[in-house]
Amino acid sequence: MSPAELRSTSTAPGGPSREPTRAQPLMRLGALVYLYRRRLRVHGVQELLAGLGIATSVALVFATLVASASVTGSSSQLVHEVIGPATLQLRARGSGGFDEAMLGRVERLPGVAQAAPLLEQTATLEAGRRRLTVSLAGADTALTVLDGLAHTLPRETLAAGAVGLSQASAAALGIPAAAPSQELAAATMRTGGAGESVTLLLRGEAARLRVSEVLGGATIGTLAGADVAVMPLVELQRLAGLPGRVTNVLVLVRHGAEARVRRELEALAGGRVEVAAADQDAALLRQALRPSDQASTLFATISVLLGVLFAFAALLLTVPERRRAIADLRLLGTRRSAIVQMLLFQALCLGAAASLVGLAGGWLLARSVLHQSSGYLDEAFTLGSHTLVTARPALEAALAGILATCLASVVPLLDLRRGAALDAVYRSERNSGAALSHRARRWLAPAAALPLALATYLFATDPASALGACELLALATVLAVPLAFAAVLRAGGALAERHQRLTALPVALASLRGTRLRPLTLAGTGALALFGAIALGGARADLLRGVQRFAHTYAAEADVWVGAPGDNQATVDFRASGLAQRIARVHGVAAVQPFQGGFVQLDGRRAWLLARPAAAERKLLAGQVVAGEQASAARRLGEGGWVAVSAQIAQAAHVSVGGTLALRTPSGNVPLRVAATTTNLAWSPGAILMNEADYTRLWRTSAATALDVRVAPGADPARVLAGVRNALGPASGLRATSARAREASIDALVGEGLSRLGEISTLLLLAAMVAMASALSSAIWQRRVSLATLRLAGVRPARIRTILALESALMLGAGCLTGVLAGLYGQLVIDGYLRHVTGFPVATLAASPRPVEIVALVAVAVLAIVTPPAWLASRVSPTLALNE
Repeated sequence: MSPAELRSTSTAPGGPSREPTRAQPLMRLGALVYLYRRRLRVHGVQELLAGLGIATSVALVFATLVASASVTGSSSQLVHEVIGPATLQLRARGSGGFDEAMLGRVERLPGVAQAAPLLEQTATLEAGRRRLTVSLAGADTALTVLDGLAHTLPRETLAAGAVGLSQASAAALGIPAAAPSQELAAATMRTGGAGESVTLLLRGEAARLRVSEVLGGATIGTLAGADVAVMPLVELQRLAGLPGRVTNVLVLVRHGAEARVRRELEALAGGRVEVAAADQDAALLRQALRPSDQASTLFATISVLLGVLFAFAALLLTVPERRRAIADLRLLGTRRSAIVQMLLFQALCLGAAASLVGLAGGWLLARSVLHQSSGYLDEAFTLGSHTLVTARPALEAALAGILATCLASVVPLLDLRRGAALDAVYRSERNSGAALSHRARRWLAPAAALPLALATYLFATDPASALGACELLALATVLAVPLAFAAVLRAGGALAERHQRLTALPVALASLRGTRLRPLTLAGTGALALFGAIALGGARADLLRGVQRFAHTYAAEADVWVGAPGDNQATVDFRASGLAQRIARVHGVAAVQPFQGGFVQLDGRRAWLLARPAAAERKLLAGQVVAGEQASAARRLGEGGWVAVSAQIAQAAHVSVGGTLALRTPSGNVPLRVAATTTNLAWSPGAILMNEADYTRLWRTSAATALDVRVAPGADPARVLAGVRNALGPASGLRATSARAREASIDALVGEGLSRLGEISTLLLLAAMVAMASALSSAIWQRRVSLATLRLAGVRPARIRTILALESALMLGAGCLTGVLAGLYGQLVIDGYLRHVTGFPVATLAASPRPVEIVALVAVAVLAIVTPPAWLASRVSPTLALNE
């Protein structure tokens, strides 16, 4: 804005007059708005570029926070839909439940207002060729008094011989749902889907059931989006072969009596039934998702840094003009405080507008690209699937965007320092582009070394601080880019001296030595994004390789697996009377033995429990032992009274190898010795391996959760698999799969669960490409006058393009070198966190072509993006040099 414009502004209606500007410390809102409107008319493109950078940051941060909170938040809503106002519950310690007579004793306790029984089972529904595993709840009208699941259930839902499906379950099975207008009448009439039939596969048996209702959001709230089904309690007890048994009793406590009722419930439970908060599942799920949430927090931090750098680089384009505007205002006598108000107001407006756009984009990202798949947790939890948006992540993301804008707007305020000449910008117009001074370069070395040293110290002394160490590495990456750039220039200079025929290289080096701060900032943005892509993507690859190695060992326990459909962890028990004998008679079968397992609550986590014969235990322990000796541990497990537990479970219980761990079993709290600590066997809450005889005795059941079928030497595995399937028969609720198919299913499920890390890595890679392409395009734009001078001297466009290609290669070298080296270190740090803190079976960091492939991809993509502006710049008119 020129002095003439400012003078016209001071006399315009609503514009700031000269005298009030001098007399008043605060500018009027109308004056601030007027000045910003004039700025947008003149420099709208620059503001748009800055806003896009900020919006990108806000979108990434908001999408990450929303995607991270949606699974736990929506699942917590599901839990509260079921339990209503109940605050306590009795929960079975095994799938067989406990005696329903416990309900009457609970209801007679003085502090209990109401109680309601539930029977929960994992079941599979089939409709045509479609199959779905659901959480099946058996309820009765007693749940109505708790305002829980049965509050709005139509009466027909709990009819005999029928099952009610959630809208999500019906959609997955291809059963039509009610129209939205029909949902309002769902309590009194049958709607879409009613009358259809499905096959229920439950505990080894198959039953044909009528679909009583398809329950939408107006009927069962957020449960409509989960894979759930409901039927009468008595009917489910009959079908499951569990007459008179329930898995839960929900308890509504009178006001002020919760502590007393808890003590009374514990006395009734006698150490054989769990007494817990009614919403216990929500806390257990938060613990299971903690590693994924922490990785999302790391990505959100990197996104904030990216946003600051994007905004900073975009606003650096406006620095010369803003400095001139500040000088004009000061020459007119405007107070420093008024100028600060003007810039702060503009930053707030830009940050707020860009943040709103970013929130909209982040919402779309959270619902699509970053929508977390948590199917790997389905066997242990009832999960919500809808995207849950709350005020907190939106506020945090918007504040991050506004803060990034304000920080990036600080540079022009340096002209307000006391002692600075009012018209300093006009005396050094060519230096107004914020070039990086030699003094600043000297300070960058210790500034980059400090966070690097601190990150190394944290990683070496406290693996739990690894994600904080990665955030420090991200900061060090940004600060190291100018140093890497200087190193690349020195290497290029040495090459030019050795090979005199490379006449274009000295020209490219000379132009890059005058590179201003904005291209360096964008190169730093690209390096940071490349760091995140390699660190997170590499750690994901190492984790997948480690999990796949375990999946291969686990699936190889049996040549043919027989169990409930989709039960990869063998935790769903079934009735198999005479089944093992029938399968053993199949031609080519060498042996059949049962496996058992389930889940157990322990120290705030839902651990995976595997019960195996001694030979199978030895195989599972191979490569998974963290502390202890594998052969000794296998021998002790075979003796009985010993367990092998995940290292993080042992750490939480403060027990080491040889110590005693108390397990909560249906027989009571039983102390067992720890034979070894292991990885978490790819189950984030941790795993426990024990002897099959101990499990049968302590859980009071001989029901198998899987059958291990061994193929005789020389027999055709495919024919044996077909024979086993024939032995099961069409009426069976079980399915037979080969070891290879089971392994592939586990790999696919785990890969799906880790898909968000891959998507984050891809987003960061795209950000690196965009940032580096912007940096190179900016450098080419700044070179127009010098390129016009070369044209004036007779240099052909082809040679100019060669010079620009060398400049681009050198700039890419600085950003890629820094990002790759920091990314590999970050990958090592995250691997250490996953291995030592979460207990995952992570493969060791090995030589991989992936970083080279990423750099090659980035280089090709960036050069392809930069080629058009480079071609146009090479044909710049020579008259531009004369005009300058």
